[in-house]
Amino acid sequence: MSLKHIYSSSDGLVDRSLQGAVALNPSLRLHHSSKSVYVYPPSQQAKTSIISGGGAGHEPAHASYTGYGMLAASVSGEIFASPSAKQILPTIRLAAYAGEDAHPRRNTITDRSATYSPHKKDVLVVINNYTGDRLNFGLAIEKARAEGIRIDSVVVADDVSLLHSEGSDLVGPRGLAGNILICKILGALAERGSSLENLKRAGDTLVSHLASIGVGLEHCHVPGNNYSGAAMSEDECEVGLGLHNEPGVRRMKFQDSVKLVDEMIGKILRSRGVVDGGRDSFIQEGDITVLFVNNLGGMSQLEMGAIMTDILARLALSDIHPLRIYSSSFMTSLNAPGFSVSLLNVSAVHRTTRPSAIYHPIDVLGLLDDPTEAHSWIGIRRFWPVDGQRDWRGQQRATERTLSLMSMGNGTSKAKGTDPSAETTYWHQADVSPESVKKGIMGACRAVLDEEALLTEYDTIVGDGDCGTTFSRGAKAILSAIETQQLEVNKLSPGQLVHCVGEILEDNMGGTIGALFAIFFTAWSSAITRMIHPSMASISPIHFMDTLPDALNSLAHHTPAKPGDRTIMDALYPLCNAPVSSPGSSESKAGSKSIFAHDYQQDQDGNLNLVAEACRRAHEGALSTKGMKPKLGRAVYVQLKEELELPPDPGAWGVAVLAQGFLDGFCEREKEDL
Repeated sequence: MSLKHIYSSSDGLVDRSLQGAVALNPSLRLHHSSKSVYVYPPSQQAKTSIISGGGAGHEPAHASYTGYGMLAASVSGEIFASPSAKQILPTIRLAAYAGEDAHPRRNTITDRSATYSPHKKDVLVVINNYTGDRLNFGLAIEKARAEGIRIDSVVVADDVSLLHSEGSDLVGPRGLAGNILICKILGALAERGSSLENLKRAGDTLVSHLASIGVGLEHCHVPGNNYSGAAMSEDECEVGLGLHNEPGVRRMKFQDSVKLVDEMIGKILRSRGVVDGGRDSFIQEGDITVLFVNNLGGMSQLEMGAIMTDILARLALSDIHPLRIYSSSFMTSLNAPGFSVSLLNVSAVHRTTRPSAIYHPIDVLGLLDDPTEAHSWIGIRRFWPVDGQRDWRGQQRATERTLSLMSMGNGTSKAKGTDPSAETTYWHQADVSPESVKKGIMGACRAVLDEEALLTEYDTIVGDGDCGTTFSRGAKAILSAIETQQLEVNKLSPGQLVHCVGEILEDNMGGTIGALFAIFFTAWSSAITRMIHPSMASISPIHFMDTLPDALNSLAHHTPAKPGDRTIMDALYPLCNAPVSSPGSSESKAGSKSIFAHDYQQDQDGNLNLVAEACRRAHEGALSTKGMKPKLGRAVYVQLKEELELPPDPGAWGVAVLAQGFLDGFCEREKEDL
């Protein structure tokens, strides 16, 4: 529980919060003195207005559930305090207003004045079962009746955690987040033109087949208050914790989510006792249900998603498959870390409400799916399976099939406009040995593994120290793929080979460097595939090298890094843009011990000389980052001592090592073949 808030006091906070809620919906208005939010103009379809309310601190309830198709009006008290009857009565009046008639006075020929009389709608009040709410709403209802407003109420008492505790028979269960589910169904039913009597009966029936239970990991904190409660221990939770920090049914040691969810669902299913055979009576075999999961305000959405998975798995064990599923912060308890689970037995509602001339059947699922302009109601209206069961495995297979079909256009297959024979015969036409290419790839991997400790040392000074590990993971994964024949150079075209290498690096390297390599190799694969075209009479390694600038340009679209920023680009840029010139024309920086000291001028057509020149330039680019001030990446945020001389950028150094390692491995095989 956090004790820190933007607002250090709750003074005026409720009114400002209501203004914010009203600002989100232009059809809402706020009556400040009563803290009432209402829809204007009134709905033309509804004969009865649904209203609700309670203490503040449960936002978005209830102001944000006010809108066409849900609540016609709502009222708020102060934090965790029921609104007074003097607040509630104006809310009822605003909800009952349906327009007005003008009656001309005509006392004289020239008298144009008139009197006005309002049309009145019926009103149904949805009240949560708390003593203060029952009393204050009850008083306001009696006053409204005295004014001639036809009005009735539905009391939501869905908390099953204390059903069998001492004194529960007298006060009944507390109201929890199931209140919002009732408001949605009744609001939609009212929008369909239902009568007050039908709405009252529907509401009572719904509540009788609704069960909820909550759990808290800690109490909430009210802005401006000094917290004096007993904090729960790290391994403790409270089952049945109320919306206002009221004690639950018991505190228990928290072991794991599965056991916690099992206890909560078990209490819901056993809330109406058991029938013959020991089956829980709340849900009968084959019953249609609705699942409603509420975040009490302090749970992360990450955990709420996982909790939903656990809840559905536990319900499936009891052969319960909800036809509608909802999860959100529907009715919170400020910043309380906890959640509640509600189950509505739709089949039981249908069994209970037999149609008559006065009472109509309740289309619960259809009412939930009806549209509303209440901006905080969250629910999907279409594509629900008719039996509540989704074929997860079948959907996974269909997904994999779709992805397989879509991937047919990538670098692992033949691109449109290319000659299949040109791809498969590339190595022969270019007079390049696939075995030499494999040796080059293995040489690059082994070279970077030899430099892992140095890369880690460099990155520890200016980064988080994982650069060596990142390069190592990629190198080991590629070597493993070659060893297990998952990567067979002689069976792949150049584009396919580069694509596969990029996929392996993406899956294993991670981090920024992994993403950069994945983008580069993907773009390089596409450039190579475009190069291999049937109109070419022959293919040579010079064309292959010419594809590197295309890959570099594609990478530049996704990163602002450029040479001089102390990044991987300081080595990658010169590697991809090496000019066709005699290698060895310039020396490495003075005083630097070069690992790039070989001479490849023996190759008669100069192609290896070009590769060697590219490697030398990459090495010089990496060395140029020594002492360079970082402009991008995590190193920018590191406070460096002025007297500290920075080593070369570890990412750039890794690129240079990879390039030279490939050339060394490739030429080693070429010499063996001579």
